[in-house]
Amino acid sequence: MIPTHPDPESRAPRFLPASTSRFVRLAIAALWLPVMAWAGPGHTQSDTCEAKHRLVITEARIVREPGDVAGLSGALTGRLVGRLEAGGFNVEAVVAPTRAEGLTPAMDAFARHAAPYFLRLEAVDLVTEGRPSAFVLLPARYAPRAGELVATLDEGARGIRLGNWRINLEATSGRPFDPPVDARGRAFWQSDWGRSLDAGIERLATAINATLDCRPLTGRVVSTQARGGATDLRVDLGREDGLGAGDRILVVDPGTPIDWLGVNLLTRPALETTAGPVRDPRSLGEARLTYLGERESTLRYLGTQPVEAGDLIEVTPRRDRLEPSPE
Repeated sequence: MIPTHPDPESRAPRFLPASTSRFVRLAIAALWLPVMAWAGPGHTQSDTCEAKHRLVITEARIVREPGDVAGLSGALTGRLVGRLEAGGFNVEAVVAPTRAEGLTPAMDAFARHAAPYFLRLEAVDLVTEGRPSAFVLLPARYAPRAGELVATLDEGARGIRLGNWRINLEATSGRPFDPPVDARGRAFWQSDWGRSLDAGIERLATAINATLDCRPLTGRVVSTQARGGATDLRVDLGREDGLGAGDRILVVDPGTPIDWLGVNLLTRPALETTAGPVRDPRSLGEARLTYLGERESTLRYLGTQPVEAGDLIEVTPRRDRLEPSPE
C-alpha cells in the first residue's frame, strides 16, 4: 500500500562521471542504512502506522448512468469500502451521493459520525455510445466504454482538503450488456469493463491509503471532568482505532467551534457578518492515557488551558511501538 524505500542507485544523477556517480550512490546508501536497519526484514513502513483512520464515504454519484448496468453506484462504493477496511481503515458510514463541491458535507459528516475524514465519490461517462448498423450484414459499432473515477478527500475536523483525484479507466468494448447486468453480481466484475472499473478502484484505494496512512490519529473530546488540579477527558478513540498505552497525545483547540466549521472555514477570507470571528487551531498541551477501551478511552490532562467537549486530540504512536519485535 505504502511505497517501499526507493533503490539508492536510482537516485544517483545519471549525468555525473562514473567516479562521482559511485560516490553519490555510496553516500545515499549510507544515509538509507539506518532506515533500512530499523525497518528490518519483512517490516515495511506501513507496519509502523497502526492508526485505523475513520472515514465517511458517499455512494458514488453516477454522471450519465449506463442503462445496461443496475446498482452500479452502491456496488462501486461497496467494493472501495471493502478494500479500505481490508487495509485497516474504519468506514463509519456510507451516505447518499452528494453534488456538493465544497466542504459542507465533510463538516456535517464530522459532526454526525465523529469521523474526521470524508470521501466524496463520483463516476463520470460510464455510458456506452453507438448504435447498431443500418445494414444487416455489418456488425453493430459502439464507441469504447471508459470514463473516470473522481474523488475528493476532506479532513472535516480542520476543514482542509487532503486529496483530489481523477482516475481514468482503461477503455474496453462499448457493446452494452444484453440482457442488462446487475453490478452486485460476480458476472459484471468478471467482464472486461468490470475489471477496468475494479482496477480504477484499486488505484483510488492505494492513493487514499498513501495520503492518510501515517497521519496522526484524530479524535474528539466527548466530555470533561475536573479531578483536583487535573482534568479527565473522555475521548472517542480506543484500542480498535489503534490507540495504545504510552502514545503521545496532544489536545488541540480546533479554533473555530465545530458548529461554525461549515460557515467560517468555507467562507474565508470573506466572512459573513453572522459567522463570528475565526480562531486558528492551537495546541492546549499533552495528555496521558489512563483508561483504554475498545472505542472510547479516558485521558488525564495536566495542562492549564481550558478543554471543552468538541476539542480535538491527535495521537502519535510512541517510538518503541514502532520497533519490530524480536524474532
